Amino acid sequence: MLEVFLTYSTSEGSREIAIEKDRTTFGRGDADCRIDDEGLSRVHSTVHRDGGNIWIIDENSTNGSFVNGEQVRGSGTILKNGDVIKIGNHTKMTVHIGDGKSAQPTATVQNQPLQTKAVSVSSNQTHSSMMIPILLTMFALFVIGVSALFVGVKVLGGDSEIVYKPIKDGGFEERENISDDEEKENKPEKTPKSEKTPAGNSSANSTTVTNKPETLNSGTTVVLPTGKKYQAMAEDEKNRYIAVKSEKIARIIGNQKSEPIPPEAVAEIKRFLNGYVGRLGKARTDNCTQGGWLKSDFLTVLDRATKNSPFINRAFNTEGVEPQIGIYIAMIESEHCPCLESPTHAKGMFQFLASSAPDYGLSADQRCEPEPAAKAAAKYIKSLMGRFGTASDSVPLSIASYNSGQGNLSKNMDKVFAAVANQDRNFWTLAANQNKMEGGAAKQFIGENSKYVPKFFATAIIGENPQDFGVNLQPLSTYTK
Repeated sequence: MLEVFLTYSTSEGSREIAIEKDRTTFGRGDADCRIDDEGLSRVHSTVHRDGGNIWIIDENSTNGSFVNGEQVRGSGTILKNGDVIKIGNHTKMTVHIGDGKSAQPTATVQNQPLQTKAVSVSSNQTHSSMMIPILLTMFALFVIGVSALFVGVKVLGGDSEIVYKPIKDGGFEERENISDDEEKENKPEKTPKSEKTPAGNSSANSTTVTNKPETLNSGTTVVLPTGKKYQAMAEDEKNRYIAVKSEKIARIIGNQKSEPIPPEAVAEIKRFLNGYVGRLGKARTDNCTQGGWLKSDFLTVLDRATKNSPFINRAFNTEGVEPQIGIYIAMIESEHCPCLESPTHAKGMFQFLASSAPDYGLSADQRCEPEPAAKAAAKYIKSLMGRFGTASDSVPLSIASYNSGQGNLSKNMDKVFAAVANQDRNFWTLAANQNKMEGGAAKQFIGENSKYVPKFFATAIIGENPQDFGVNLQPLSTYTK
């Protein structure tokens, strides 16, 4: 059998990955081979093999996959012996293909730290390796010389200095001899230290970190206001803030990539976000009864979520799903009430029906047990993502189907996308074309499902940025214990 393996260097030595299955995925999350590289997407790329054919496909990653410096084609790139694959910020893997005599791969690595393999060294290799310290020494001397020359120029040279000034459409303009006043005008302000407020205390006057330009996926660069809580922002500032934060949430749940969110969607997210923010200033009320759970002040809801987030994080990470999806589905399903029961008799933090809960390993009697319910919810949303996809446009559809059911959402998608085939296949297109839906599925979408995803984004913006709303908590997804 043709033997295929990939090798790459780390600070701990040479590592080797055997390619023995039909497909082997690489990434930082739910992948066969997990690699510690912040530039990798959750599932970044896949190496396929079919007999003697070996090829790589990029899985819609943020930073792309490259073979010998050329980007992997949409249909995949054939791999040959000696090819170099680059993924992420710094991961370079050399392809080794042999008949079993020249290639000796280690055991296939699956969802565990890659094992280092000892590499034998021939006499010729020994001679080559002796040259490495010499070359490194020469390089170090060269760097020292260049540094000394640079220091000399700065000390003895004139006052001319190149300054890069931000320009309106993003990027920077090269300028010389910028004045002190102009430099102060364009230099980012230092973020004031945020004064500690008691947990659960809302203050619109304390400071926040919103002081740098942000580029939306549409290419537009916006600058968020500095030193303001959301409650104190002007309306246009709130719109910019929500646009930026919504796209960040979309990238988190969409494998580090997101398409632009339409202005109409931003307006809908803002409508629900303002409703939650309005509940931050209410008297503290903790109410998890049917008919009363929406009367809890939102500070109490956030406090409840901090207690549930650790086991939600564990459950969703186990299934290879971003934990923010679980945290904020629980937020809009029950506001983290452990045993809420709906008029349709769905029950618990994740609102399972007695009939469907066993499909995901949860008995009807366990629905009020938060940890088992979180594990079942992670399995359920993973199955939905298997149907609707893990791309940035697909995950919101999976979230919507958690609320509507797979059948209803599919019926609405069939109607809408048959009528508007030239538009993006995403939730926002569904929401903008509700008039093309028909029957009971249309009624469910218009009455409830159309609000579900905007509520998800609204709660996620607050929960992942509580300090921006005057709440002295960490982002909910960081509570792990």
